Amino acid sequence: MNCEDIIVNLATPMGTGAISVIRCSGENVLEISKIFLDKKLEPRYAHYAKFKNKNNVVIDDVVVIFYEGPRSYTGENMIEIMCHGGPVIYQLLIKEILKMDGCRLAKAGEFSERAFLNNKMSLFEAEATCALINAKTEEAALAARESLSGKLSQDLLIIDNALLKTRIQVEALLDFSEEDIETDGLLTIEKHINDCKKKIHILVERLEKNRLLFETSKIAIIGKPNSGKSSLINLLTNDAVSIVNKAAGTTRDIVTKMFNLGGMPITIFDTAGIRETSDLIEKEGKEKALEIATRAHVVLYLYDVSLGINKDDLEILNFLKEKNICILIVANKIDLATNVELKKLKEQNKEECFVSIKNDIGVGDLKNKIIQSLNFSINNSSPGVIQIQHISLLKNAYDEISKIKVGLAELEIIAEKLKSTQENIANILNNNDDDRVLSGIFSNFCIGK
Repeated sequence: MNCEDIIVNLATPMGTGAISVIRCSGENVLEISKIFLDKKLEPRYAHYAKFKNKNNVVIDDVVVIFYEGPRSYTGENMIEIMCHGGPVIYQLLIKEILKMDGCRLAKAGEFSERAFLNNKMSLFEAEATCALINAKTEEAALAARESLSGKLSQDLLIIDNALLKTRIQVEALLDFSEEDIETDGLLTIEKHINDCKKKIHILVERLEKNRLLFETSKIAIIGKPNSGKSSLINLLTNDAVSIVNKAAGTTRDIVTKMFNLGGMPITIFDTAGIRETSDLIEKEGKEKALEIATRAHVVLYLYDVSLGINKDDLEILNFLKEKNICILIVANKIDLATNVELKKLKEQNKEECFVSIKNDIGVGDLKNKIIQSLNFSINNSSPGVIQIQHISLLKNAYDEISKIKVGLAELEIIAEKLKSTQENIANILNNNDDDRVLSGIFSNFCIGK
């Protein structure tokens, strides 16, 4: 990256609106102001100006704010131009700015990348910014904002300081003989270790939950006709998304709906009923259903309790298992089974989820199991590069501290394990700017950010 360039791009969404904002950043960015102002821009003041082209024709009336580095988003000299929101207008303005020497269009995330390079934000804050912009639910937005506030760093510093103090206590005890060491000293060390262990565990759980909030998980509902797939998607999304009818084969194409489950953004797919048929459209629907299932994070496989699981069901389930798909088997229509039959089924199939979609029985338990299944199925190829690293390091720290057994004969091992635990925490706080992860983070940003 050449940070001497002046980078320019639209900072607001493309399309028609009341106002558009053009963001420009670079050491010599004030040269741009010569296009529309014959006076010096005062930092952090809104200046009204007429934006003219080289032929002195006014293109638009604009408001300009100059941010003097390092007190700007990028840490460099920066200008933001507010113009009318028509796409023709902002394109004309950007076109004129790009005529200047040393100006070029900013790439996706380049403003934020410069902010990172100029120590205006950490990589974790950069990811949190991206997550905040792309949040699909209120919970995801609030979680991203909490990350952006630096709460994780504050919590990690508290743990880091506690580990350091405990290490000092252990090192001090190593200088004494076993006879001179009092029990109280060991008890204090044990308490501090347990406190740190608990705090690390809480952070791991929080970050793993946040990963689910920041991603749009995919769930596919699969099953034979009339197993209750359409009723289930309507119940989960609280919307009449799919047609519910006793006639088999009413869903022939994929029906999609995004909804919020426990704050997690989820896209759910209602698929065609899978059965052997000569109907060409139904056959195509079956193929699409299986294709969608292979791309989902979790598959909900529905069957009718009153009919049970037969050879056709087992063939489909085996096919899905071969694809390493996370499958949650849902036994529907338990209202049609007797208490004795239901008890026997639950004893034989403890991993299954038993519901009556019609009578809204067991749906709360099903929702909880969906969330648990998503926790297992979301893989590490998702956009949160730094967040994944943080989770990995925190888990390493937790593993190291969990191996500690406090005792007089173990002091040297305790010292070593505490050192290893603290090194994992320090690796998060040091915010390593490995080039391999930079592109993975900033490429997920929108243009103008």
